[in-house]
Order: sequence, then structure tokens, then C-alpha cells
Amino acid sequence: MFIILFVLFVSAAVLIIINLTGDPGIDYWDLDGENKPPVSKLDALRNLPVFYGAGVVLIGTFITYLLVRR
Repeated sequence: MFIILFVLFVSAAVLIIINLTGDPGIDYWDLDGENKPPVSKLDALRNLPVFYGAGVVLIGTFITYLLVRR
């Protein structure tokens, strides 16, 4: 049980980190918008439903761990 909770907790934390660090920022040398921003394979994970779902899983696994520990 602990291993399953640990895997869920770590994977949810990784998804949250991917979402928070995904913005490439502003390219000040490309003011006319001529260059397209770089595309990453992780862009599919950078959206609000994945972010909020990972947050729910993170909180849920922590609460489950507290209840199982007793």
C-alpha cells in the first residue's frame, strides 16, 4: 500500500513541476513573431486539467497516507 501511495505522490508532484516550469517565457529577440516557440514532447501534459488532477491526487494520497498510518 505504501509503495502505491508513494508512486502516486511522486508522479503527481512531477506533473505539477512539469506544469509550473513549462512556459518558455518571452523571446525578446523575436518581437515580430517570426519564429515559432520550441515544441516539446511534454506539451501534452501542460494544461489545466492535468495540473488540477495532479493536485487532487497529491492531496488525496497524502490524506490516505495519514489515514492508513493510524
